[in-house]
Amino acid sequence: MNPLFAVRDCLRDRQLASAAEIAACVQVSTPIAEDMLAHWVQRGLIERIDAQGGVCSSGSCGSCGLCGARKTAALYQWRGSKPDATPTPAARVLMLRSA
Repeated sequence: MNPLFAVRDCLRDRQLASAAEIAACVQVSTPIAEDMLAHWVQRGLIERIDAQGGVCSSGSCGSCGLCGARKTAALYQWRGSKPDATPTPAARVLMLRSA
């Protein structure tokens, strides 16, 4: 299977995951998984959610130096349709003759 589609399918199954979790799922490095996730973000099927890595709750990030102490982690959320969603059958259209 194409690794790009494996990333898509892995996140579609999990619904929410970090790049490291996706990388482990498809057995690639985290930077490569991030690149592939960026492709799906650009296509609109995945949303990147930047998690706050700060330790304090002062709301004035940068003033105490603790907020930048941790690297900000990103989570990715599936936005596309579910794989097992059953499509509704198309309604039959009957053509009537006009008199």
